[in-house]
Amino acid sequence: MSKHLVGKVDDLDVDSMKKVVLDGEEICLVHAEDGSYYALCDICTHEEYSLSEGELWGLDVECPAHGSRFSLLTGAVTGLPAVIPARTFPVIVEGDDVYVEI
Repeated sequence: MSKHLVGKVDDLDVDSMKKVVLDGEEICLVHAEDGSYYALCDICTHEEYSLSEGELWGLDVECPAHGSRFSLLTGAVTGLPAVIPARTFPVIVEGDDVYVEI
C-alpha cells in the first residue's frame, strides 16, 4: 500500500464528501458526522454512478441513482439494490494532513 495526501482536515466539512483520484482509482472521501474520515471506491457496485454525488445517511453513503447504500466503516451493502460491497481504503490523519492508503 502507498499513502497519498488528499488534503487538509479543514478542506472537507463534517458530513460531506468529495471524489479524489489516486493512481487512476476514483475514491469517495468522506468526513462523517462522527468526525472521522473514511474512503471507499467512488463507483457504485450496482451501476457505475459516483457515490460522492450521493447523500450521507449517518455512517452510510447512498448512491444517487438507485439508492443503494454502503457502510463507510466496512463497505458492506446496507441498502439494496446493490449486493456487492464497496471496497474501502484506510484513512490516516496526521496533524492537519489527510492521507488515503491504496
